[in-house]
Amino acid sequence: MISDLYILLLALILWGLLIIALGPMIKRSKHFSLYGPAIMVKAVKNRGLLDKFSRAIPKNFASKLFVVATYSFLIFGMAFLLYEAYLSLQIKVSSAPNAASFLILPGINPFIPVFYGTFALVFSVVIHEIMHGVIARKHDISVKSVGGLFFVIPIGAFVEPDPDQMAAADPVVRRRIFAAGPATNIILSIIFFILLVAVLMPSAQPIHQGLYVTQNLPSPAVTSAGIGDGSELISYANYTGQNFSNLEYYGAITPGEMESAVFFHNGFTSSINMPAGIYITSLVSGFPGEKAGLRTGQIFYSIDGTVIYNMNNLTQKLDSIPPGSTIPVVMINVNQKNGSESVQVYHITTVSTYSYYQQVSPLANNPAYKNESFIGFSPAYIGIVGMPINTLKTLIFGSSALSFTRDGVLETLALPFLGLSPVPSSVVSLFSVGNPMLFWFTVNLFFWLFWMNFLLGLTNALPIFVFDGGQFFRDTLIIASRRPRFKYFSSERNINRTMVVVGMLVIFLILWQIIVPEII
Repeated sequence: MISDLYILLLALILWGLLIIALGPMIKRSKHFSLYGPAIMVKAVKNRGLLDKFSRAIPKNFASKLFVVATYSFLIFGMAFLLYEAYLSLQIKVSSAPNAASFLILPGINPFIPVFYGTFALVFSVVIHEIMHGVIARKHDISVKSVGGLFFVIPIGAFVEPDPDQMAAADPVVRRRIFAAGPATNIILSIIFFILLVAVLMPSAQPIHQGLYVTQNLPSPAVTSAGIGDGSELISYANYTGQNFSNLEYYGAITPGEMESAVFFHNGFTSSINMPAGIYITSLVSGFPGEKAGLRTGQIFYSIDGTVIYNMNNLTQKLDSIPPGSTIPVVMINVNQKNGSESVQVYHITTVSTYSYYQQVSPLANNPAYKNESFIGFSPAYIGIVGMPINTLKTLIFGSSALSFTRDGVLETLALPFLGLSPVPSSVVSLFSVGNPMLFWFTVNLFFWLFWMNFLLGLTNALPIFVFDGGQFFRDTLIIASRRPRFKYFSSERNINRTMVVVGMLVIFLILWQIIVPEII
């Protein structure tokens, strides 16, 4: 079977051959021109639509709103790049994102769906360019042509204001025109976000109040019941999935004791027996747990004589043991074929949590960790990691961004990379809605219109010369030079120097995020 990568490469080769073959004809045409590897299809007449739109927009209010919005995103974008550069110092090569994930192009970026991504990209670029033309006409600047931009597929639109009139225009007017595109994307992203959170989210009601499973240790019993990641834990023992965290942190069921777990997956309910206790879901290579022979799937019975009933017991016990101590650790092994259990004792010499962070993430280290024992494993009660269904609901609709915290905003923007947008069928089956096909289609469409407009507005607001933000920033410096305290920018040479320095800083920060995780 031919992979998507080969199909993409073939399409690019054929497109390149088409450009070469049609190149002479395109150069002689007034309706076509080349923009890098893309073809611009121009319409030089019938531009009355831009004038109609421009008359419907209040001149000063809209222009000032666009300038403020672009200013805000320029500052936010620079702060975001600086923060991402900081985070990249903590990403190791093994977990570094693929370079293709930095390109906001459907079919190339593996996390962007072709249909929703292409529609949202084309819509966002078309509206972006139209608004440049509308504000240009609002200020009586002619538009030479409008049209579509094609690169294998339609990728957007363009508007060409008269370059001589633009050059002669007051920088205040020019800045408003350049701000119109990214500001419109920003405003649209807010509108689609509100529709998601205020209109669509209340209509989705969870079928059960359970725990959405994001990680589940596989076993024959689990596999045979059709249960896996993306299912919902409805209950375990006498606890409902909604109260699973109480059991996880405060429960007192003896480790290894068999209890009934009820799961909901793809519309069906399944019940299986699972041993209670804290499971090992993974081990850190080179640390005491792995060296001692601990294995994934084992259950903690006791550490240094203390029975481990829950996560609080585990954390408190390890924190009470001085690093460098040799302690007995009793583990329960479960036979996955017949469910029988056996006990195995390990003698493990701990290290400090500080030494672990010093190796994997020095910037996240803390001197207090020097007194905490570390074995090197990831724990999970009954081997399940998840979130309450209502938390999942707020996440997939983007309302976690309403917390206005760093993590809330990043979670919403990262939904495609978490595999939660488009919303997978396993999640769809956990909610009751009126018309499931239409409802979830609308959710996916609105999310991608929000996401693409947000990213396009943010990118174009950055002060790089080739983006709207670069021209916007240049005119801002010219306007500032009219004040005595900013007379430094009255010199074109000084403006150019500033533009180069700021532009190079932005490019450096972008490249930093791509390259640094690959080498640290």
